[in-house]
Amino acid sequence: MNLSLQKISQSVDLKSINFNVSHSEQIDQKKVDKKPTLLGVVKSSHQDVLADIYQNNISMAVWQRPLGLLEKYAESLLVSAPNFAFRSQGNSDQLKAMLTKQLPDTEDKALFVEDVMLLVDMFACLFDLEEVGLRLNVLSNAMCPRFHVDKIPCRLVSTYAGSGSEWLHEAHVIRDRLGLASHVTDHNSGLHNKGRINQLSVGDVALMKGDEWPTSLGRGVVHRSPSASVESKRLFLSLDMI
Repeated sequence: MNLSLQKISQSVDLKSINFNVSHSEQIDQKKVDKKPTLLGVVKSSHQDVLADIYQNNISMAVWQRPLGLLEKYAESLLVSAPNFAFRSQGNSDQLKAMLTKQLPDTEDKALFVEDVMLLVDMFACLFDLEEVGLRLNVLSNAMCPRFHVDKIPCRLVSTYAGSGSEWLHEAHVIRDRLGLASHVTDHNSGLHNKGRINQLSVGDVALMKGDEWPTSLGRGVVHRSPSASVESKRLFLSLDMI
């Protein structure tokens, strides 16, 4: 597997940063007083785009890719294992062994496992991780139906089948309304009344900054799970730092 991802020269060292900034002298007050620059989203058909997550003005990096035969296996999994749920942590070899053991033995299984491990290796390489937390679930309902921000540094998400995750550009967010009922329906709380809901496509690999990213200062990506049902399931993958 070609893991050509490289940290940019001015990348943030996530291991040496104290995420809980508690001393006022650690914050540049002039920067706090200024209106913050809107964070952007970068997309590309090249996997190297994921390294752009280290840019301070980027909140999400998306690798747009076709799934090909992987989509066929993912769709078959929705039928052969409609309640499939895998959650574990470890290095690439450990996760590969556990996932291979639990997935149904159908055509293109090995290809699918290799793809998941590619994402695990890329995630571990990008953030210099010895272990990764992996979750792969067939979903028949929305895990997180309301717009929210993850209280973590960063998460990788990808949908192999069904609807992709929904997200908001920062300009369309009212952060103090997140999770609160307002003039819009509750599951849309936090969305500006003229805002637009965006959605990742099947196969997209997205790195989303959370509120605990060192330079985010509480401005992580606002997102939610799309609707799902027994008739319209989705196969969702997420990777977390350990």
